Amino acid sequence: MPALSAPLMDEKRQVRKLVLGRRAALGAEERLRKSSEITAKILSMPEYQKAQTVMLFLNFRDEVETTALAQESLTLKKKLVLPRSGKQGILIPGVIKDLEKDIEPGMWGIREPKKDTLVEADPAEIDFVLVPGAAFDMNGNRLGYGAGYYDRFFKRLRPGVPRIAIAFACQILPEIPVGEHDQKITALVTENGIHYCQ
Repeated sequence: MPALSAPLMDEKRQVRKLVLGRRAALGAEERLRKSSEITAKILSMPEYQKAQTVMLFLNFRDEVETTALAQESLTLKKKLVLPRSGKQGILIPGVIKDLEKDIEPGMWGIREPKKDTLVEADPAEIDFVLVPGAAFDMNGNRLGYGAGYYDRFFKRLRPGVPRIAIAFACQILPEIPVGEHDQKITALVTENGIHYCQ
């Protein structure tokens, strides 16, 4: 992936700082309540309901809480896949059968599939991807955390697999800075509702 221009990198850094500051300002109780509303909306989506293999992520710091959704996916007998951060900015999709036994703190302390017992999933089998991010706009643009993991991973999915971003409403901006390699999302889910971007 070619390096971004310095002005674009700087603009992304500033937007990321602004929005993550807003997210951090939410109280723990408010974050939990809004997370429950977002989880209910994801569970109601036809794309999630018909998916046999779902790739989620486990929340870190003050992201939307996703542990309950991951547990519910196992209860619903879906094949649960979680990402592990690999070398050179590569995401490794790992199959999870037990949220306690199969997880360990990975890079940056994010809960990830255990390295020693990792069973890698075939990206072509994934039917639904839940996408994290710092900021989003209603046109399907996503500002990640700066490492490009998901932008690279999206290219390994089947065409048309839904990429569903979750965020608090305070993370949505009228427009966010994007580069030519930034991949779009299919839909955006906040506590306020489900918005299809394309």
